[in-house]
Amino acid sequence: MPETTIITGATVVTVDPDRSVIRDGAVVIEGARIIAVGKAADVEPRYPGAERIDAKGQLLLPGFINLHVHCAINVTRGIGDDMGGAPIYRRDIPQGVMMSAEDTRIMSKLGATQAMALGSTTIVENYIHSRANVEALAEVGIRAVVSERVHDADLFSVRYGSYTYDEERGRRLLAENEELIREWHGYDGGRITCQVGPHGPDTASPDLLRRARALADETGVGIFMHVGQSAGELAQVRQMTGRSSVQHLADLGVLGQDLIAGHCAFLDDRDAELLAESRTTVCHLPTVNAKSGWMAPIPELRHLGARVGLGTDNMVHDMIETMRFAVCINRANEGTAENIKAMDALEMATIVGARALGREADLGSIEEGKLADLLLIDLDRINLAPVLDPIASLVYAGQAADIHSVMIGGKFTVRDRRVLTLDPAEVVSEAQDRAERLWADVAGWQPIDGATGTRC
Repeated sequence: MPETTIITGATVVTVDPDRSVIRDGAVVIEGARIIAVGKAADVEPRYPGAERIDAKGQLLLPGFINLHVHCAINVTRGIGDDMGGAPIYRRDIPQGVMMSAEDTRIMSKLGATQAMALGSTTIVENYIHSRANVEALAEVGIRAVVSERVHDADLFSVRYGSYTYDEERGRRLLAENEELIREWHGYDGGRITCQVGPHGPDTASPDLLRRARALADETGVGIFMHVGQSAGELAQVRQMTGRSSVQHLADLGVLGQDLIAGHCAFLDDRDAELLAESRTTVCHLPTVNAKSGWMAPIPELRHLGARVGLGTDNMVHDMIETMRFAVCINRANEGTAENIKAMDALEMATIVGARALGREADLGSIEEGKLADLLLIDLDRINLAPVLDPIASLVYAGQAADIHSVMIGGKFTVRDRRVLTLDPAEVVSEAQDRAERLWADVAGWQPIDGATGTRC
């Protein structure tokens, strides 16, 4: 029989349809799933033999669903951030094809461990060497949706505004994605699933986009893509098709409720309408887009009824920070504090992410029958005090350091701020050594050189 555990005494933020918050609440877990939710006084007596976890003074909420991650690109952290533009278009830094499968595995293990420790119980991950990548994510113990980075354009030429398409490249990468789906989709009881990952409407030709959509339909998986992420993308798509990126994807039949479209910063009014009408998920990436100097029109998209989730891209995978950015930056852009609230941000980070993955029956809220992907957050932290509204306190004053424990599928992967699935010190050490070697080999850079390449 599955073990039964009761987490009791917590303030339970359910994100259920009523958005219930249960003070002195209890959640009962049997095996991987939640079997009861309610007031501790009502629930506890029904399970006298359950293992009891005292969570008094803690917030219990659904694990964050991070819809847009590239774990291995943390190799550019602290150096690539000030270089301008997306790192994937540069040949002079260690990323993409400049990295081996083993390089990707090591750096992805670091990124996934970080994401899990900072509260993401599910990540949507897309990168090169996807089968090495997924091995790392599986080892970490996080729930992940993985795809290969599929394109037929030469990415290194994009930086200079030049697009050269190679049909064989696109065919090879799409075949890699298909093999990933065949080998990994449904691994470990569905903890690892897969998508198709065409990089973008400019870097994947119309024919490749059609074949990517066909593969997704044939295999029953979703699509991960960058959409409206730069002015250069829009210019290239308009030159090829006479249409905007979103209109081009609509023409090809790529839009739909199984598409997660990252960025969506460069949209016109019709684009926003198409995204809302098609039920495409817009993955808002407020931290990385703020770093780049632009922002998606989230208030307009939400007003139209578009589905909007959250992701971190290649930034630190801190979803508490990401929620706060989502609120503050969009308020600043609109000049009003009325368009987005703390609960809106929490919904974007949880239940909307579940809908984007077609997993609302399993993930995104604390309800009977759902998977026990949960976070415990200490409420007695000095940065949170006084806690009057726990959701607002989390979004406006919370820090990743407040996360006490992480549970995925009924098993603790982080307990009392300690990662249990592997040794994080070893992960950090291995990634540090690998990153230094990669920067030295590819860019001639040493740790003492500083970001500009000049000695400090």
